[in-house]
Amino acid sequence: MKILYSFDVERQVEKEIPHIRKTKDGPVETTKKVKESIKNKVFFRKPSVAQLEEADFFYGQQFNEHINAGFLTKAMLVKKMGDLGGGLTSKRSQDILGELVAENIEAAKTIEFFGGSEDLDEEQKKQLKEAKEKYTLSAKGINEMESDIRGQFNQTADSKAEQKLIEWLVINFSYYEDQLKEKGKTEGKKETFPLFEGENYNEKRSYLIALQEDVEEITESSLLKAKKIFDESFEILIRVASIWYNKLGSDQESIGKILKELFDESDEKESLPDS
Repeated sequence: MKILYSFDVERQVEKEIPHIRKTKDGPVETTKKVKESIKNKVFFRKPSVAQLEEADFFYGQQFNEHINAGFLTKAMLVKKMGDLGGGLTSKRSQDILGELVAENIEAAKTIEFFGGSEDLDEEQKKQLKEAKEKYTLSAKGINEMESDIRGQFNQTADSKAEQKLIEWLVINFSYYEDQLKEKGKTEGKKETFPLFEGENYNEKRSYLIALQEDVEEITESSLLKAKKIFDESFEILIRVASIWYNKLGSDQESIGKILKELFDESDEKESLPDS
C-alpha cells in the first residue's frame, strides 16, 4: 500500500480510571471519568492502475448523467457566453484581468524596491504607500474574478462529475490508524482501518452520509469514534484528493507544499510581498 499523504488528527475520549474516594468511613476504591486526547494517523492511499480505470469509468458515468440532467459542459458554456458577448470569459473581462495582474506585478516591484530601505524621502514614502494600496486592491480584484470564474464553471457537467469523482476517491482510499487494546498490555498493536465502511461505493457513501449527521444523533460507539476522526479529516482529504487528481502533487512533500500555498493564507487580509 503506497501512501500519498498522511496527517494526524486529535480527538477527545472519555475513559474510566481507578480512583480512591475519601469518605468519613475511610478511603473507598472506585472509578472516575476523565478526558484523554488521542491522536490518529489518517492517510490517503494511492489507487492502483486498475482502480484508476475504475475511477475514469465512474467519472464518465457522472458526466453523462449530468449532461442528461441538462447541465452544460465547460466548452458549451464558454461558447454560449462568447455568442452572447459577455461573461467572465469575454475579451473585455480577460483584458480587465490582465490589467489587474500587470498592476499587481508593478506594485510588487515598487514594494520590493523601496521596502528594504529605511532612508526614504517623502515622495518615496508616498510611492511605497500607494504601491501597497494598489497591490492589495489588485490582488483582491484578481481573487474575486477568479472566484467568479470558478463559480460559473462549478455548475457545468465537467465540474459536477469531478466533484463526485473526488468524493469517490476519498470514500475509497481514506484510512486511519488506531491502536487496539491488548489484554495485559498498556499499549496495543496499531492497525489500519478504512475510514468509510462498506463492501461497495453505495455502502461506503451511505456511511459517509451517516458520519455527516450531528453528533447528538449518533448513538453507536464505533460510528461515534469514526465521526470524530471524520470531522477533523474530511476537508483535508478532499483537498489532498483534488491536488493529486489534478496532478499538482504526487507525494507527502509536494502535496503538503500545495496545501500550504493554497490554504494557509488568510481570506480576510491579503499578504504583501516581502519587503
